[in-house]
Amino acid sequence: MNILRSAAIVAVGLLALAGCQKAPTVDLAAFETKAKADVRTWLASYNSGDVETIVAMYADDAILMAPGYPAAVGHDAIRELITTDSAGARAAGVTLNAVDNDTVGASGDLAWHSGSYTVNDNAGTAVDSGNYMEVQQNIDGKWLIIRDIYNSDRPKAPPADAAPAEGEAAEGAPPG
Repeated sequence: MNILRSAAIVAVGLLALAGCQKAPTVDLAAFETKAKADVRTWLASYNSGDVETIVAMYADDAILMAPGYPAAVGHDAIRELITTDSAGARAAGVTLNAVDNDTVGASGDLAWHSGSYTVNDNAGTAVDSGNYMEVQQNIDGKWLIIRDIYNSDRPKAPPADAAPAEGEAAEGAPPG
């Protein structure tokens, strides 16, 4: 009985030690420099329609969640979303620009990068703004985006049926 108890204690101890492996150390300053440069490359590529540069920043099975679109999973879907959205922005005469407030953090082979952006018209006036959050993973020595989400600070437009048609009173409002 003592042998079984000793073996169980040793097994539990080994399992506990296996769970305590030290995560790889990340050079946070180097990651921060790279992440800040990469997001600015992403924005410049978006503004110019260089979709392939953007797609190369994502892992094969990455997920991109952009406002107004269903989640894009994988390179093909991300390529399609960015192609459509970037072309629409160029046609509208707007560009995305980074705000210098991005922050980073890392642990082991995972890291995050978040910040803000503005949408500017041809005159340079901010017509919208928003925030983003990326999760990156070190895959074979290269940091790639595995999850990416951004949003708009602009309030959602009310549903089309919420406003009364011209000449009609709102429901519950007295006529005329």
